[in-house]
Amino acid sequence: MDHWHAYAYTGPTKPEDRDARDPLSATPPLVVREWLRKPRGMLVGTFTEPEAALTWLAAQLAESPPPPSAVPADTVIGYARERIARHPYDQVTRYYTAGSYVCRDLVRCTGAPGECPAPA
Repeated sequence: MDHWHAYAYTGPTKPEDRDARDPLSATPPLVVREWLRKPRGMLVGTFTEPEAALTWLAAQLAESPPPPSAVPADTVIGYARERIARHPYDQVTRYYTAGSYVCRDLVRCTGAPGECPAPA
């Protein structure tokens, strides 16, 4: 059954590429699908309903809002809603704040054995 895994990372800056490529490193990957191979502790939620996944993303954006110069949170949520509703794709949300790099990603998972870190 298709579902979405939610991943969150906040750090002082974007991680080095070598760390992002390392499946054991607790940093966001360069390729979104690689989240499924990252440490399980980075997985913060699993959602079977698109609306629940979008609610999580909206709460995250409210907690750590993008800066005024970035795409507004409402626009990000609208884009994510369209993307998830029309095609069950991943939603990538990454931006810089005054003192950190914020990553809030929703990764679509089919639940395939050996791929899914937390079956729904």
